[in-house]
Amino acid sequence: MRGVFVVALPYYLAARVESFNGVKSNQSAGVHPHKFVWQRTLENSPNSFVHPSVDLAIRPPSNGGTGIVAKDVLAEGSVALSLSLHEIGMIDARSILDGFDAGEDDDAVLSMLSDMWKNEVKHAKDKEVSEDGKRLAVLAGCLAHLQLTRFKDKTAWTSNEVNEGHALRESRRLGPFLDAMPLLPTPDGTNPMPTHYLYWSDDEIQMLLAGTFGLTRARENRAGIGLVLRQWSPSFLKEHSTLGQTAILNSVFSSFASVMSRSFGDDVGRDLDGKGRMLVPVVDMLNHDTEDPNVHWTWHVKDDEDEISQGKGDILVTALRDIKAGEELLKCYGWRPSWDIASSYGFVPALNNERWDCAVIPLFPPILDLEPDEISPPTSACKDETRVDMLLESNYGPLVKGVLAAVNAASEIRARQDGGNEEVAHVGERPDQLRRVEVVSLFRPAPANVDIDFAFPRRQPCVVIGTKIQSESCKSDNSLHHKEAIDAVIPAFKAAASAMEQLRRNHREGNTEPISAAQMAKAAASLDTSKDWDTLGIELLEAGIRDRIDTLVQEGRAANAWLATSVAGNSKEREMRAGMAQDVRSSELAVLRAVHPSAQSPIRNAS
Repeated sequence: MRGVFVVALPYYLAARVESFNGVKSNQSAGVHPHKFVWQRTLENSPNSFVHPSVDLAIRPPSNGGTGIVAKDVLAEGSVALSLSLHEIGMIDARSILDGFDAGEDDDAVLSMLSDMWKNEVKHAKDKEVSEDGKRLAVLAGCLAHLQLTRFKDKTAWTSNEVNEGHALRESRRLGPFLDAMPLLPTPDGTNPMPTHYLYWSDDEIQMLLAGTFGLTRARENRAGIGLVLRQWSPSFLKEHSTLGQTAILNSVFSSFASVMSRSFGDDVGRDLDGKGRMLVPVVDMLNHDTEDPNVHWTWHVKDDEDEISQGKGDILVTALRDIKAGEELLKCYGWRPSWDIASSYGFVPALNNERWDCAVIPLFPPILDLEPDEISPPTSACKDETRVDMLLESNYGPLVKGVLAAVNAASEIRARQDGGNEEVAHVGERPDQLRRVEVVSLFRPAPANVDIDFAFPRRQPCVVIGTKIQSESCKSDNSLHHKEAIDAVIPAFKAAASAMEQLRRNHREGNTEPISAAQMAKAAASLDTSKDWDTLGIELLEAGIRDRIDTLVQEGRAANAWLATSVAGNSKEREMRAGMAQDVRSSELAVLRAVHPSAQSPIRNAS
């Protein structure tokens, strides 16, 4: 289940691999699909090399799933795998679409995906992230289309007619990989990727992930894929009308889950001339370890560096240290918070020793009292004229912009005072993503006292905070990292405290204008030079941490109670999903407790 392109089947499905409608794969009877892909890929790649001490291990998901292991000792620096990219068949959307564009085939799906690939992402806050998301979606669309074409090709004796063309040729070229990725669900109703958010029910998403930022990520991913499906539906239905909507939906979900969990982005290794995300057979059977990876992979060519941009050259998988017999070869996919790993891969890494992780802390209280030191008249109190619902974007949106403007302005002022030299502590330790202030939106229920007509779910602006968390057996002292985490986010809370005070001042003066970014930028200099905001900022931060800890604990208890009384669906799959949700919750709680361990808080020593 962890980090292998072909779908990792549950152990109770490993003995038989079938597509929907009971049509069997053409692979050898009794051969596990992962083993089949491993063997077929290496047979077709005479210039690839596998170290004699290395082999594929087929295990049930409860015991790590499929992985690559060392049969004997593998010395540090040894090449475990050397794979010829051209021979093993790297799969990327651009190459597939370039081949289609060069011909004259009439294919509604590939034509639609080609246009999607070429068009620039519009109306996006983060163009780089959106561009990567677009490339991921296009690769998933190509994979789904080829998978459905492959199925029709294998069942052409039925009413499933298949047209000659680029899609059919590509589906036959990639046949072993498509055969090892069964269309979902399987005939007995189970899912090969039971923990991926795409296969959770709405109730499971809401109840098991309640209170966590993982809930926000899951809902965003599902909503985004839903929008893509609406856009794709006409083209897929035109090309695969004989299969029906259910089969198409299953294939698209299967492809998205596989690409999200198995593909590499442009930032891994080399750009490959803008090919975007790619699937690399065999090498993506390496599983993930953030804490202690023992191998890494690199692109390598002997003579012509330009061959890499053409998808040629070799991938070398090299041992980072001595690997014992029986030990699994593990690669780090790159640092990401637990909630992101869960949403992409369908698992959370075990905390064996220590690792970096994240939590979110509310930037403002759910309700802001504009007259905290006064007793409001009964008429005003009844109408809530002095209380602002800070879970409504119309209320918090201008304040968030102001906070970010103040933080950025303060950083510029500090940089000028330091002569343009930024002091970077522990280079190589703290992930780059945690060196900046990031504000995200957390799904939350409406406040208890709001009018019934406005009791819809809200989003709460939160700041991401990250530090090292550790297992009970770990004896490391990470207090410095906890203080650095507070130092990184405290400017945002000082700015938020300033914004709230300005909002109260405007209320007292009868000024109904929202706080502007320009106002906050003017106040930026005082964030560092004045201690006026230190106490208020720290109090706001501490209150936010307490709120998050209480919410996560209470919602965790509610999730356990719901799980105990819930009998609908596959109980084994639901238990697996509940376990992953608990891992997401525990990771966020560990960060919050590390930066604010009730008694000896590093917060008071910050700034």
